[in-house]
Amino acid sequence: MAHFEYQLHAFDLDSKFGFADGNMFGALLREKLGKLAPNKREVLVECVKRFLLPAIPRRVQTMIVAKGHNPIRLVAGETIDDVEDVTVGIREKDVLQIARELLRRVKA
Repeated sequence: MAHFEYQLHAFDLDSKFGFADGNMFGALLREKLGKLAPNKREVLVECVKRFLLPAIPRRVQTMIVAKGHNPIRLVAGETIDDVEDVTVGIREKDVLQIARELLRRVKA
């Protein structure tokens, strides 16, 4: 059985089009969870908060963007030049676990 891993890159926090234009997990969620899938943007934000931000060796300030492309970005004036090469791998099963957690929150 293949184990898929997604790469979350710190430099994507500095781009309106980062994290595959905010659609990094869209296909996975549609394929594995179908119509039950939670919002792909919410899953992406949660994954970035849990996996990528803790891996960055200094605190970076981010904001959630409600509409548009990449839903989690650096706040205005924040730079990431010194840590833009930070990358973490996140397993498919971890993405799906977070998606299921978000679904349970909605139902509660």
